[in-house]
Amino acid sequence: MDNEMKYLNKPDELVETLQNNKLALYGAGKVAKIVLKYCISKGMIINNIFVSSKKCNPDKLSDIPVVEIGTQREKTEKTILLVCTMENLHSEIRSEIKDYHFKEVYYITNSLFQWIAENTADRNMGAKGEAQVIQEQISLLKNSMFKFIPRPCIEYMVVNILDHCNLRCKGCDHFACIADPYFVPEETIHRDIKRMSELFKGDNIVQIAVMGGEPLLHPELNKILKDVRESFPYAIIRLTTNGLLLLRQNEEFWRVCRENKVTIVNTKYPINLNFEEMKRKASEENVSFKFFEGTGDHFVKKSFKKIINLEGTSNPVKSFANCHVSNYGNFLMEGKLYGCPFSCQSYRIFNKKYNQNLRLTDGDYLDIYKVQDMKEILEFASKPRTYCRYCSGLSPKFDWTRSRQEITEWI
Repeated sequence: MDNEMKYLNKPDELVETLQNNKLALYGAGKVAKIVLKYCISKGMIINNIFVSSKKCNPDKLSDIPVVEIGTQREKTEKTILLVCTMENLHSEIRSEIKDYHFKEVYYITNSLFQWIAENTADRNMGAKGEAQVIQEQISLLKNSMFKFIPRPCIEYMVVNILDHCNLRCKGCDHFACIADPYFVPEETIHRDIKRMSELFKGDNIVQIAVMGGEPLLHPELNKILKDVRESFPYAIIRLTTNGLLLLRQNEEFWRVCRENKVTIVNTKYPINLNFEEMKRKASEENVSFKFFEGTGDHFVKKSFKKIINLEGTSNPVKSFANCHVSNYGNFLMEGKLYGCPFSCQSYRIFNKKYNQNLRLTDGDYLDIYKVQDMKEILEFASKPRTYCRYCSGLSPKFDWTRSRQEITEWI
């Protein structure tokens, strides 16, 4: 079985990844019931349901054959397994299924499950019991505030390698559209990634996004990608790019991506680019290519407005609870780990551009060279920070357009 823990975060990502494949599902609880219904509604065929114990009454799920882990060895080499449980069980399940040779294993994130639950509740078709179960689970998630529970691993970490970008998007949440040109030195990135690897034992970070700013602008990008793969041999490495420079890259770039199993993640903005040629080139070079979550063949890129409270009077706990990246979008920049891009980049870039005074405290980030172990980082990621008072936690969407560099794009 692959050593990577592959997470599905968005509904379109789930459908695009799993549709037209031979599928099995792990789980027999409320999460599995809701996800199963969603998959079937999308035309997916589930061949088996794997469980750890028959005491879960999996026969109540459907007529799909149930396989208890450890009791038989089905031929699974051509099967994709979708793990449908809450995230705190994922590490345990990973150990349970390690002797099974699935084609691939994907894990449902809490955030994706919540979206599915909220968008598939059927109150009008007489399924009162099932709808009630769904609503109970939604209430449980909201009331227990799962975002405040430390995760067993870092699900997604951004490595910021530069500030600026060649595509100025209105309201950019990394503030790249108003940033002065700045490249993080490759030596700094190498040292920071190596330190994170020491803390996480070369594992326990599922996805690492190399980005900025526009990462293809960085003159040492190839070295950086090698550094990340060397330190994290099992992580999913994502090179997140707007694609403007992708087809201009030389053969060394494509070789580095191929040899280090880098996935090029293109955000499909509504601009005049040959996206099909990008996909073709990546395929020709045997490099993984995908569109960023929320964009793709049938999607139009939307932007969202990260609303800044200049007075700092927002409730940090409520902001954290409402934020779409809290306890998820950890942000690494020059020896410091932040809970999100906003706290680092609004302090560094927004303050300078508009002569503001958003104040960052020592408690708003971790110095990775003073941290003792990964547990300390996971605890930090699950707690609101003082800087959250400058954020409403809400992110209303709007049609994508280019920035005019006006402060009103964030307030």
